[in-house]
Amino acid sequence: MGTRTRTTLAEGIYQDAHGITVLARLGSKPNILEAKARFPLVDNDGIPYSRRNNVELVKCRFQLLEDLRLQRARAGGEAGSLGAAIDAWKIEFPLNIRADGTPEINDKRGNDHYLIAHWRTSPLAAAPVDAIKRSQIRKQLNAWTEGGSAPTTVAHRKRILTDLLRWSLEVDDDDDITLPTEGIENPPPRKPKARGIPMPILSRILATMPDRGRPTGQGKGTRPTVSETKIRCGVMGWTGLSHMSLQRLERRLVNFRDGKMFYPDRHKGAGADGVWVALLPPALEFLRAFDRAGLWGKSWSRSSMHGTWRRAVKNTRKALAAAAAQTDDLERAADAKIMLEQFDESVAPNCYPYDTRHSFLSDVYRQYGDPYALKAIGQHADLKMGERYTKAVVPEKVASAIDAMRAKWFPEAPKPAATVREFRVVQSTK
Repeated sequence: MGTRTRTTLAEGIYQDAHGITVLARLGSKPNILEAKARFPLVDNDGIPYSRRNNVELVKCRFQLLEDLRLQRARAGGEAGSLGAAIDAWKIEFPLNIRADGTPEINDKRGNDHYLIAHWRTSPLAAAPVDAIKRSQIRKQLNAWTEGGSAPTTVAHRKRILTDLLRWSLEVDDDDDITLPTEGIENPPPRKPKARGIPMPILSRILATMPDRGRPTGQGKGTRPTVSETKIRCGVMGWTGLSHMSLQRLERRLVNFRDGKMFYPDRHKGAGADGVWVALLPPALEFLRAFDRAGLWGKSWSRSSMHGTWRRAVKNTRKALAAAAAQTDDLERAADAKIMLEQFDESVAPNCYPYDTRHSFLSDVYRQYGDPYALKAIGQHADLKMGERYTKAVVPEKVASAIDAMRAKWFPEAPKPAATVREFRVVQSTK
């Protein structure tokens, strides 16, 4: 019997580690009752499956019921509806699937499938394609904008809906037909904000992450695997690679002997050429762990990474608050209090693992101050893209400039006392 984890073959179809395949008919309440009868929580002897290590079957049943409820809630699969058009579009333009069942990383249509999935789960999925109104689309776009989605993301979702309507209604460019998406202006772009986390705090967050992930297998004595999320966040935090650049990274692009790495070409926007960059010791350590775990070209769940990251951020702040409140070592408590203040100022409540990239690039500009070096390492199409990284460092650069002027023109004048004492960086031994 193999030790494969549960694999989603299709919506409602699963294959678990025990070789059990479940096929569910999606739809009405009788189907849900049938699923409950087909997959009870106990076997013929009345013993729960979980007591016999058949946890996968129990999870499969709950996932099956959830899919059935979700399908009923969507109610967007009727003929002529937007949901049906999306399903037909996915069949007409499928993703390139590799031999292991995962989609191709460099498939350009993968982003369109990701964008169109948001319309599939929206209230508009049940609306007829030929009766969608502009007000309905504008309402949904505004809801996404108010919900925190980036304006560029909302604009891309409107663009994929336009392409879908053209394909579904068979509209050509020379046809005198006005689509409901036309005339809706894109949300105004937001001004870039400073999102860089100081590297000492980033190191604390990475150290808080567990070193091991989920257990492998169901039997006793199985050892848990390494934490792939921690390794990926560590590589991004100490190299500044983006998600997609990390997915495209290959073993041959890393020179472990000389401590160098070739940043692969970036295809976002106007794109950027690759560049060889020397690696810092933590980056080299995380890349060695990346190599041992065999993560080259392996895709991952960004939602799972986000959940692990947010828990680590929460636990890090809790540990700093506890250290600042203790009275046994007053000097250590003062250092923790200073770092806690800096944590609250620099770590946003809704920060993402992608902010690890911003942390590295902000520190590159902080240490050297050359926008051209920042552009090359960040693989930006133009210098304007580095504005968000320079914003986080502007107050420090202004303070350094004033200090330099004071030392040159007023060498005998006393320097004002620092409002915040420098904190010590303690290297984790874990």
